[in-house]
Amino acid sequence: MGVKLSSYSLSGLSVLPVSVEVDVRQGMPHFSIIGMAGKSVLEAKDRVRSAISSAGYKFPLTRKIVNLAPAEQVKNGSHFDLAMALGLLIASGQIGPVAEDVMVTGELGLEGGVRGVRGILPAVMFAKERGVRQVVLPYANLKEASLVEGIELVPVKSFKDAVRHFEGGGLESARVKWNFVEGKHEWDFEEISGHRAAKRALLIAAAGGHHVVMSGSPGTGKSLLARAFPSILPSLTREELLEILRIYSVAGAWNRLRVARPFRAVHQSLTSVGLVGGASLLPGEVSLAHRGVLFMDEFPEFSRDVVEMLRGPLEDKVVRVRRGSRVFEYPCDFQLIAAMNPCPCGYAGDLSRNCVCGAADVKRYQGRMSGPLMDRIDIQIEVPRVSFDELNGSDGVGSKEMREATEGARERMRARLKGYGFETNQGMSATQVRAEVLGSGAEEILRKATEHYSLSGRGVFKVVRVARTIADLERSKQIKNEHLMEALQYRIRY
Repeated sequence: MGVKLSSYSLSGLSVLPVSVEVDVRQGMPHFSIIGMAGKSVLEAKDRVRSAISSAGYKFPLTRKIVNLAPAEQVKNGSHFDLAMALGLLIASGQIGPVAEDVMVTGELGLEGGVRGVRGILPAVMFAKERGVRQVVLPYANLKEASLVEGIELVPVKSFKDAVRHFEGGGLESARVKWNFVEGKHEWDFEEISGHRAAKRALLIAAAGGHHVVMSGSPGTGKSLLARAFPSILPSLTREELLEILRIYSVAGAWNRLRVARPFRAVHQSLTSVGLVGGASLLPGEVSLAHRGVLFMDEFPEFSRDVVEMLRGPLEDKVVRVRRGSRVFEYPCDFQLIAAMNPCPCGYAGDLSRNCVCGAADVKRYQGRMSGPLMDRIDIQIEVPRVSFDELNGSDGVGSKEMREATEGARERMRARLKGYGFETNQGMSATQVRAEVLGSGAEEILRKATEHYSLSGRGVFKVVRVARTIADLERSKQIKNEHLMEALQYRIRY
């Protein structure tokens, strides 16, 4: 008797339909899984056998074939377990059939429990688009699946629960209510004394979506400023949250995310695969930072391969991972905040301590970040040591006021850039940059700066984009001289 159940397969963030076809017939006891099944799928044989026996049913001692169709598509993961086990019971006549408009997914434990799986959120969204009426899924995945309205969700904790449901046991559909209130941020800029210039630069970065590198001696507050940065970013929209959760769902890490923009602080031991993804075809750090912040402390200490690997994601906002003939795409629209010391000892330019590095050492250290990479970073600032008087004082500027300024500037950007496919000045095309109206004398200032500092074409466009953000913060329709002069200050070359 042949049986067919609906499930899914992941291809990056894309979901592909998979039919779990089960056939049980007379012959020597044998269990085979075909249809381009990966190792994790083939291991399901023992899990399925043990789960069926633990639930009190008979594992068919006949010839059993499970085909995962379509056959040309590689399948990986443990989420086919539940569908396979149910298919074997149906095919052997132990339980009744499953309706065609039901999708089944879940990993089985040896004792018959149903464990959570990766990719439930995009899978349920895909199921709804295809007209699936009901999804039977692990209880552990119910919360993320509940983000999708208009489809029945039946959570099960054990294989027995799933069988009872299809036998008319009355398991009801369920849903978890989401709280979309943004969580409290770790740091508020009001708690950080001094650093008026750095705070101003970070405000501009938050408003325009610009990348930042901060240079300064150890202990000047670079890491603290970076950790406070998410508190001034605009609140997440529901669409942005769904984008983020799709990525975290595929990565199997959605439960580690709260309702806030991601902040990924990565260690210097990070590999290029860990940065862009590809290990087991999972998203890398640049994708896990999508719609949020990627913080790289001690920037020059990362391997050259990792640092240079940033160039593509910073420009394209998408990562393409190739495995054989297949290409997987993950979005990575993040803001890079990098922090670094100015030299190996960390005290070059520090007025309170002498630098012990030679000129060649400093040049070699700063040379770890290539010119093409630094050219892609919009705002480059120095973070000096805070004086004793500044530590005891307060400039009164907190994250609440800074966020309000950010959101106001973003509204003006959206109105001006509507219809161009991007929402912040950082994403402005070359055509848009050329179309910007410069105030009287601003074009001449830009021309002289380009010649004096040998700015590249990309560097000039970066300056104009940052100046446009400053103008938006100041509610100005055109880029004035002072906006351009301030933007030029952020093109420090290391």
